Amino acid sequence: MRTIQRHLLIDADDTLWENNIYYLRCTAKMTALMASHGLSRAETIAALDAVEQELIPTYGYGPDCYVRALGVTARRLLAGRHVDVEQVAEAARRCGDLVIEPPTVLLPAVPETLHALRASSQLTLVTKGVERFQRPKLVRSGLEQLFDQVYVVAEKDQAIYEQIVTELGVDRQKTWMIGNSPKSDINPAVAAGLGAIWLPHDHTWTAEHAEVEAPERVTVLQRFGDLVDFFGL
Repeated sequence: MRTIQRHLLIDADDTLWENNIYYLRCTAKMTALMASHGLSRAETIAALDAVEQELIPTYGYGPDCYVRALGVTARRLLAGRHVDVEQVAEAARRCGDLVIEPPTVLLPAVPETLHALRASSQLTLVTKGVERFQRPKLVRSGLEQLFDQVYVVAEKDQAIYEQIVTELGVDRQKTWMIGNSPKSDINPAVAAGLGAIWLPHDHTWTAEHAEVEAPERVTVLQRFGDLVDFFGL
């Protein structure tokens, strides 16, 4: 029988498994395509980033929004040029094929660490994105049975963390958020009165970069497996 000593909210993408590396590979294909039409890498990435931010409120975070953004970006960059814009836009969308159903490659020590944590922790997955894309990734990961609850949310902010801890009825003093994103995982969790454990990832999406607002209240670990020692398991 489990004796619950703490409550852990755990991010998914780039915390449990690789995610943004696949977007980076697709973006590299997109910049190569646009380079063939005379656009620089910097121009393409700046335009793509701007379009994504425009589309996220409508389509949410995830591959569908990203693939749409590839097509819209191509149209905008090539508008008025002597080129079949729709043909190039379709080629741009195909650059995003990899992210529609990416391989689920777990980060080092994730399964065994979750098993160790589960013995004395309530584990809740809190992932930002779209349900129909995030749930299948969790299933493919083989980790679904290790979580007591799963939340797929449109945004991670202070309000959503407060909502989750209220719904779970847990003690904020015994609750930690664990993730790779200062913007979505760390700062809003601290603002909600939770503990926060930051696991930096070399390829965290640039839109998730932010200064850690209360570093004195944040623990930084280099690997997911370091959680075992941190919690004295």
